[in-house]
Amino acid sequence: MKEIVKQVSKDLEISSGEAELIVASLLEKPRFGIYFNNKLDMETKKILNMKLIELKNGVPIEYITKKVQFLNFLLCIYPGVFIPRLETEYFIEMIEKFTNFCPEKILEIGTGAGAICIALATIFPKAKIIATDISQNAIDCALENIERYNLTEQIHLLHCNMFEGLSGKFDMIVSNPPYIPHSRLKSLPKSVKHFEPILAINGGEGGIQFIKRLILQGKDYLNPGGQIAIEIDETEVKILQKFFETNISTPFYFKKDLFGRFRYLFIGNCKVLDSE
Repeated sequence: MKEIVKQVSKDLEISSGEAELIVASLLEKPRFGIYFNNKLDMETKKILNMKLIELKNGVPIEYITKKVQFLNFLLCIYPGVFIPRLETEYFIEMIEKFTNFCPEKILEIGTGAGAICIALATIFPKAKIIATDISQNAIDCALENIERYNLTEQIHLLHCNMFEGLSGKFDMIVSNPPYIPHSRLKSLPKSVKHFEPILAINGGEGGIQFIKRLILQGKDYLNPGGQIAIEIDETEVKILQKFFETNISTPFYFKKDLFGRFRYLFIGNCKVLDSE
């Protein structure tokens, strides 16, 4: 096993510790468990080698293992469904931190694997949630995760584009929309631009094509005193500030992520800390 770890470290140009984690994930074992009873049969070796070749070719490890950890949830992830990131974990923490009311109805636009709506269902257990996505593949993936955590009574999935087919109003609208500017797509890592869904990444010119739609259309679906929370790119702050000057009179707040970058936009009823 040490030779396998050494080879993975060399092939992927990563540390031995990182290589151990990858091998452990692919073998579905604890990190140091790979060194106990570590004689692999021929079939297991063959499967492991095939997975390592995929990984070397840029396939995200989440698509290979079909699993992704999000906060305290172990979610299944289908190839072609956007993989939840650390920034979105912190987005959930920010929503909990800056929301000063208990929403009864929540709408999530672009649910992907269902990570956000599942997390919000645990934070707001009395809320009814509608989660939408344009991709049937994503809806199928989200449904599997929602069923895994017994949340089918609380979360309803809808296969649609943005707000199509929706009626009524919501206390909270949440989204991690496509927000990467079209001009930056070529510079994305191979694992992202070649394997993850472009529809979930490409935010159009300036990266705010879908964000503007979310804000303009979303306000018509928001109850008085409600809140819109959106994940954004830090380069879009100035563009959005100008957009708000002529389109929105509601209070809005830009929040930073764990790395000190502006990553989240809150509109409407939002708790403001004394330090802000």
